[in-house]
Amino acid sequence: MTEHPDGLREAVAGTWCAVLGVDHVSPEDDFFEAGGDSGLAVETAIGLRALTGEDLDLDVLYQYPRFGDLLSFLADPRPEDEVRPLTPAEERLWFAERLQPGSPQYHIAALYRFPGRVDVPRLRNALDALVVRHDALRRGFEAPGRAVTTPRATASCRWLDAVGLPEATVRQMIDEHARKPFDLATPPLLRALAVDRGDEDGLLLLTVHHLVCDGSSLAILEEDLGRLYAEGATAADTEPAPRTEDTASRLVDEDESRAYWRRTLAGAPRGIALPHDLPRTAAPGNAGGVHPLVCADDLLEAMAGLATQERLSPFMTWIVAYVAGLVALTGERDVVIGIAASSRTAARRDEIGMFVDPVPLRLVLPEGITTRELAREVRRATTGALAHRGVPFQTIVEDLGPGGDPARAPLVQAGITYLDAAGSVLRLDGVEAHRELLPTGTSKYELLWSVTRQAERTTTEFEYLGRLFSPERAAEVHTGLLDAARAAFARPDAPLTVPRRPQAVAESDTAAAHADSALGEPDARRPMPELVRLRAAQRPDAPALRHRGVEITYRQLDERAVAIAAGLRAAGLRRGDVVAVPLPRGIDSVSAYLGIFYAGCAYLPLDHDQPADRVRTALHGVADAVLVAGPHPELPPDARVLRLDDLLDSGGRAVDPAVPVRVVGEDAAYLISTSGSTGRPKTVVVPHRGISRLVPDAEGIVYHSDDRVAHLCNPAFDASILELWGALGSGAVLVIGDKQDALSPARLRAFLAEERITVLGLPTALLHTVIDFAPDALRAVRLLIFGGEKADERRLARLMAHQPPARVVNVYGPTENTTVSTLQRVTPANVDPGPLPIGRAVTGSTAYALGPDGHPVAPGEEGELHVGGAGLARGYHGNPALTAASFVPDPFGAAGGRLYRTGDRVRPVADGTFHFVGRTDDQVKVRGFRVELGEIELALRSLPGVTDAVVFASATADSTELLACVTGDADLADPAGIADALRTRLPDYMIPAVVVTDRLPLNANGKVDRATLLASLSDDTPASTGPDTGAFPADPLTDAVVALWCESLGTTRARPDDSFVALGGHSIKALKLLARVDESLGVVVDLADFLAEPTLRALVTAVEQDSTPAT
Repeated sequence: MTEHPDGLREAVAGTWCAVLGVDHVSPEDDFFEAGGDSGLAVETAIGLRALTGEDLDLDVLYQYPRFGDLLSFLADPRPEDEVRPLTPAEERLWFAERLQPGSPQYHIAALYRFPGRVDVPRLRNALDALVVRHDALRRGFEAPGRAVTTPRATASCRWLDAVGLPEATVRQMIDEHARKPFDLATPPLLRALAVDRGDEDGLLLLTVHHLVCDGSSLAILEEDLGRLYAEGATAADTEPAPRTEDTASRLVDEDESRAYWRRTLAGAPRGIALPHDLPRTAAPGNAGGVHPLVCADDLLEAMAGLATQERLSPFMTWIVAYVAGLVALTGERDVVIGIAASSRTAARRDEIGMFVDPVPLRLVLPEGITTRELAREVRRATTGALAHRGVPFQTIVEDLGPGGDPARAPLVQAGITYLDAAGSVLRLDGVEAHRELLPTGTSKYELLWSVTRQAERTTTEFEYLGRLFSPERAAEVHTGLLDAARAAFARPDAPLTVPRRPQAVAESDTAAAHADSALGEPDARRPMPELVRLRAAQRPDAPALRHRGVEITYRQLDERAVAIAAGLRAAGLRRGDVVAVPLPRGIDSVSAYLGIFYAGCAYLPLDHDQPADRVRTALHGVADAVLVAGPHPELPPDARVLRLDDLLDSGGRAVDPAVPVRVVGEDAAYLISTSGSTGRPKTVVVPHRGISRLVPDAEGIVYHSDDRVAHLCNPAFDASILELWGALGSGAVLVIGDKQDALSPARLRAFLAEERITVLGLPTALLHTVIDFAPDALRAVRLLIFGGEKADERRLARLMAHQPPARVVNVYGPTENTTVSTLQRVTPANVDPGPLPIGRAVTGSTAYALGPDGHPVAPGEEGELHVGGAGLARGYHGNPALTAASFVPDPFGAAGGRLYRTGDRVRPVADGTFHFVGRTDDQVKVRGFRVELGEIELALRSLPGVTDAVVFASATADSTELLACVTGDADLADPAGIADALRTRLPDYMIPAVVVTDRLPLNANGKVDRATLLASLSDDTPASTGPDTGAFPADPLTDAVVALWCESLGTTRARPDDSFVALGGHSIKALKLLARVDESLGVVVDLADFLAEPTLRALVTAVEQDSTPAT
């Protein structure tokens, strides 16, 4: 300094007073309370720079708002800031803050209640002294890997006048203060709020960030703050505590410990099936809630008894209770949970800081294990885990290699903490106040069980992730866990009881909640041929069918159908016979279907464009079928074929009083061939009652007589049923499109506009394309129906935001339950939060999610979807064994009722809706068609030169792609030739991309090792989720991004659609990669955006488009 401290005091006071326009200043005066603002603070700082000749920070008034503190700061020589690397535990929390900026997830907020008022100036001085004493409270966290400890920092201590305010208002203000974000770069990460409530008890809120304080440190903070308050201490007369060893440099037997974790966690599950009731999504977010309970004395006594007998610590005993509860709730016996391990040494027992890091605890429990045996296993596992706690959690995860669900936290989703807070109090002037830890509205795990022992009671709190658990479900699970723990400790030598399901209601009530959606029984409805005749009588001259500008009326359609029926009967066909129809989509095909109905027969629609071999395969199970065809280039030579023109001619001249033949609901209406794993299609027989239950409405799908309904679906696909009979059963006009009309968004837009379509059904993949390239095409559509594959919620949100159709519905249903089993209406309100459910059962249908034991699973659990009701098919034509295996007795319905096992895994929600999870077998959906991978493999093996084949399915954001790996002899065709040959046997949607390889790897059982094979294929196309587009074009900016990508992953290979996560990248690596992008290129890429689409292509695009400079 260039002036004596006395002169400095006068000079600083002069600058202060001149800027604020005051006459004098005292040491306790606060710059901002005296009228200062951000602009005046900068002006003052500039004046102080000129006064002192030092390069002061412009925010110096924010660091030292009180005049006395500012003067002390300017008068004393200031040592350099100390910079050290982050510890792994600090790095983990710092990353969490970057991923969820502004989140209070790691705030520790302690509320204390004192009689009367707190002396705020004295408390402020004590807090400043506390900050001087403890290095951690003067520590800030900056760029990746940097913890900066400053010589001075001033704590924020606010005073709130709450006299007369309602309790709820005061609590809201306290919660807001507790959850207010910290600036991690600006210490101290500690603040206080003193609340004056007049004659009522005063309140003191202390909020500290977990980066600088853990549960044990909070007790030290309370003790030191109380002592400093009693002494009247200030920052000026307080010395920093003596230094001890640096946590960041501590490393104990790391190689041995890493080997321990690799052995212990080999083959461990990467996730636990927690019983949440809300669907899991990939969307980030840690908002959560807390459900508290007070432990009953009988449970505490039983736990204490076993702990004494088995020499368990209190924490170990509570781990036993937690694991016993999780086993009961999930049924899993290989469980990994997270526990907090402390690195605090004896030398640091009086130091505030963050000395804990999560440690995975794996427990593999054999069948029949008792609570006592579990206790011994917990003691062994916990002792081993704590002995090797020196390995950072992120290193443990990295050593396990890639794996797990990217939408879940790595390895550990359920945790437990234990805190003995019996002696933890804050004493101010001899008055004791016990702490109350406030919830932050977030959750650190999917489920965190926090146990706190207090002087008079022990409490447990369930901290749960709000996007997975509703408050009601969290309460139910928490209660169920404690009940399971009580049962386990009551009989420590009995095997752990695994309840069938954690249901809080009777099974009959649960079934009712999941089945039929309380929609009631279907009305008695007419069979479809009778209903179409009724429409023809009501509106004979109304248009029924339109194709390429040609229309026929309902009268003309009825006359054509009568003629076809008479011709079929004249040819010897009778009620119940099967008639195959390989006609192209048009007026003739629809007339034929209705004529077959009028004859009392069932129709089997075939794709007109498929080769003869495929037609022969489709007819394999219905060898007695007759074909009604036009000029068809390829029909099996041994098939019995009736030409449509001949039927119209002969039937038109004949009079058959039996036409139309009267059918009943149980009569077969149509057959649909679906893919079969044996290589032969499964032919589903659907009765008339199935169609009748869809018309005139299917709980949200309502057709009007003035509608113009598009018929674009392949007739061999069961979605055509809804198009055809929804329109004709309602008296609407069915507008028949050509195959090309649905092949491009432009063609579809033109078709919809020219034909003034009001009702449109699309496969999900085609809808995605339309939304991407022609969203305006759908504006005139009144009712949009889509289904067949999982929808992309982001595209749906775009559709709903820009003049969507009046009604948009997502339908789900196997062929075996007449096209539609469940239905979900899409609205702007329900499309944004996460994955769209497949909805609830439509009228006349039932739907249950059943576990392996055949009982309904609880909301949030996974089960196989079983459907039934009026839409249920009769079974598989000519295959009673397969029918019996797939159509099982309905234990919830009337005697003799059946359910169809869909093979789809779903998760029910308490409101009766279902979320699709995946398949239980090798069946996939491609462009809305069900495909058995085994059928494609058999077709490949039948090709000349092919010796073996394996087919994989890969789900992308838009569709499901098929990939075949083929081996063969020396003259095997190239991949393109194999695909061409396959097209003569399979439809287009079943043709995979083909890779030819020398051999298929085998596992120890002599079976094809699919995992190894897929990994070897990934060497050529690593983690690609789209077509290989080759390398990026040469460009300096792109080259720089690619170099940083390779540096981060430790690889030399970079292809546009490589996935950062699949190649071993994780959250910390992602953070460092983006930091390097910021540092090297001056471009800020949002971490959450990158993790949402973690491909190299997306990163390059983000860098090119978002050139926001780092600040």
